[in-house]
Amino acid sequence: MTGTLRRFKTICLVTSLSLVLPAMPASAVIPDNLNDLVYQSSAWGNDQLRTRGYTFINSDYHNGKLFEYWWQNRSNTCIQTRAVDGKYEAIKVTANTDCNQYQKSASDKDNTAAAVAIGAAAIIGVAALAHNSHHRDDKHGQDSKSVAEFDRGYRDGLYGQAYHNYSNTTAYSDGYNSGNQDRYERTSYRPQDGRYSGYHPYVSLDDLVGASAASADSQLRSRGFRDVGGYKQANKSFVTWYNRNTRQCVSSVTRDGRIKRIDSLNEDNCT
Repeated sequence: MTGTLRRFKTICLVTSLSLVLPAMPASAVIPDNLNDLVYQSSAWGNDQLRTRGYTFINSDYHNGKLFEYWWQNRSNTCIQTRAVDGKYEAIKVTANTDCNQYQKSASDKDNTAAAVAIGAAAIIGVAALAHNSHHRDDKHGQDSKSVAEFDRGYRDGLYGQAYHNYSNTTAYSDGYNSGNQDRYERTSYRPQDGRYSGYHPYVSLDDLVGASAASADSQLRSRGFRDVGGYKQANKSFVTWYNRNTRQCVSSVTRDGRIKRIDSLNEDNCT
């Protein structure tokens, strides 16, 4: 009776795992009928994908690039588009799980594979993966345990948990770094200086990124900042701004007449 119950639990666990671990595509290459979209406007490309039977699933901004996932029900195909500066840089077939499509059942023909899957299930707690394949940068996607280790690291990094690589794997380490980076990008509206917390006054400048330098200059002054110096390097201009009321010290970086980023600096750089 005990043996039967153990086998039943094993089958349930493997079956549950099949719902969450990604089924990797046979070849992560661009479909033949989408070649013409690469290097074209992503807005035009999005319209074309809809015309060709693809449905938009989700998107994520990562490492300065916009990743989008599209699903075509007719061919059961999930594709990933990668855009930079409003143009498709690449398109490829990716795991169906990136489009929230999961297998309905699992085969237990290979006992070794099943054992690995069970171990991976224990690691991730039989829960949907927190990341898409672009977070792995095409690494750690060849076996379920590697994917699960990456995901555990990604979750720890994303939610600010302590680094705990008890399996000593590169997959966990890379996942943790990726999660940390995503946490930073998703909360970039917050000042990086820990002094700005609680009820401390603070002026947000996120909306100025991408604005013309002239407009940003006017906005910074109207928000209480003053120019305390700057310099040019290569094709970029760096200007340091200080707000005495909030004690914020920031540096605006301008290229081609537009603000590319605004960095928080230590107050000592402005006083």
